Amino acid sequence: MFQTENELLQNLIVLSPKLARKKFRENIFESWNWKCMYCDRDLTPSTATIDHIKPKFKGGKSTRSNMGACCTCCNSNKASKLVFDFYNTSNPNYTEERATKIKEWLEQDTSFYLNSDKSSATPYLCHDVSIGWISN
Repeated sequence: MFQTENELLQNLIVLSPKLARKKFRENIFESWNWKCMYCDRDLTPSTATIDHIKPKFKGGKSTRSNMGACCTCCNSNKASKLVFDFYNTSNPNYTEERATKIKEWLEQDTSFYLNSDKSSATPYLCHDVSIGWISN
């Protein structure tokens, strides 16, 4: 559904902020096929959590490329560790395939633009719920 924060922001115009955030999170789970990014355990809406791959505690942002589907167990075991301090060859669930997917996920382009002429308007967020434009 939402491939970038741009799509989330555009949908804030037609959806309530709460519903837009819910759909954004659901898209992250769908992108990981409702499986934990670390142990590959099947997730359900009641067991799925979002992991900040680079912890907020260490400067990580709440952007799509820094948020991954995670089971409660892996999320609590990782805690505020950096991703590859937790998910490495000493982790019993480690696979090179999942490590590669995590690396690719972190590198995805998360820049966003609103459908406007960027030379004449700058998008901004106001109180995290509304979108407006400032003329340049």
